[in-house]
Amino acid sequence: MVTLPEEVKKMILTQQMIIIGTADNTGLCNISPRTSFHLEENNLYWLELFKHKTFHNFSKNKWVSIAVIDKEKLSGFQLKGTVNIIKEKKRFDQIKLQIIDRLTRLHKERILKQIGKEPPNIIEFKAKIIYPLKPNEVSDIPIVLDSDVKIGRLAGGANAKKSFGLESKSLKV
Repeated sequence: MVTLPEEVKKMILTQQMIIIGTADNTGLCNISPRTSFHLEENNLYWLELFKHKTFHNFSKNKWVSIAVIDKEKLSGFQLKGTVNIIKEKKRFDQIKLQIIDRLTRLHKERILKQIGKEPPNIIEFKAKIIYPLKPNEVSDIPIVLDSDVKIGRLAGGANAKKSFGLESKSLKV
């Protein structure tokens, strides 16, 4: 498991928006912003209000990329990891309350109206790889990497062998 650096946690909480990247089973990519989320220890949770592209992509491909960006400082982070839909009712209710409590009054009313009678899904994200997103830094070398060797093979992408001495392989989770 990856421990999120304090700098990453602080940026996520300060910026109040994450951008989620997914891909469907054909490889077609999709990005989508989220503002209703909760950071707990090293996991990120969000309300999945929409049952469209991103949600459908989760069912085919558990790998997700998340970006958080500070546009004023021209910096940010890209987190790559896997998602899980929270199904256990007690945990679901606990996380949902945490997320809703953080929302502003106006934002909360809009979200609760969208939720309606059918509760949204709550998605749990576990980071496996974290890259810096700064123009003056090398961004293809991770600053944090899961200790699993299979994950390490993915981290360098096309340059995995050159950067880490590993053969690049596809990984299903």
